[in-house]
Amino acid sequence: MIFILAGPVGAGKTTFLRGLVEELRKAGVPFDGFLSLRVMTGGEPEGYQMLDVRDGLGLALLRRTDYEKGERVGPYVMLPAGLERANGIIKRSSREDLLIVDEIGPLELRGGGFWPALKDALFDERRRFLVVVRETLLGEFLNLFGGVPVKVFKPGAWPELQKVLLEKGEIPVKIKFFAYFREIFGAKEQELRVPAGSTVRRVLDILGDTPTRRAEILACGELKPHIVVMINGAALPAATGLETPLKNGDVVAIFPLMGGG
Repeated sequence: MIFILAGPVGAGKTTFLRGLVEELRKAGVPFDGFLSLRVMTGGEPEGYQMLDVRDGLGLALLRRTDYEKGERVGPYVMLPAGLERANGIIKRSSREDLLIVDEIGPLELRGGGFWPALKDALFDERRRFLVVVRETLLGEFLNLFGGVPVKVFKPGAWPELQKVLLEKGEIPVKIKFFAYFREIFGAKEQELRVPAGSTVRRVLDILGDTPTRRAEILACGELKPHIVVMINGAALPAATGLETPLKNGDVVAIFPLMGGG
């Protein structure tokens, strides 16, 4: 799904995104991407500074300059180092992330700028994107996105966009039960939808929805010594244990240690 934040120049798109990023972080919604912050000199726009939403680091992206190595965008030049960093952010993002790109414009319409790095990811229907597009270019970009689910949010609908993105902060996790746990839970497996960033402990708390079920797994809030929990066929990392965060599509297996002789 591609969510488009549309609006004219100076409508406050990036200001809205800065607030949205903080809300996404609080809600535990996985995200990646970058914002483009306007740089002013003497009351006049000098260019744009790219802000990495993951680490908060900035780098010059567009400047009013005659620097000949960059691609020209109107009165600005896209600096090679900034473009390389932006492309690297796009490529490092994972399928679980909401990828935020602020913004795609005339250069991308011509196949330049971020487009070569972005296009392969954009047409993966399993991913989610939030891209900024000026209203004057909206029609042309919608033609490019043909065949991919798209939702457009203009200024009056921005609060609704925030609500939608925060509500999407859930991931599916499959639970597999073995031995007598199949009787306790009445199934061989179960799928849960949990808040993004949830840990193994959070899943066990959800599963322990009755005193009997909880008592079979946990004692004083910790995993019972004879119970084994694995993620995707591997033991829990020793460093994080029950605090290990889960990812979209993880498979959690629960079973008792079996005695033998």
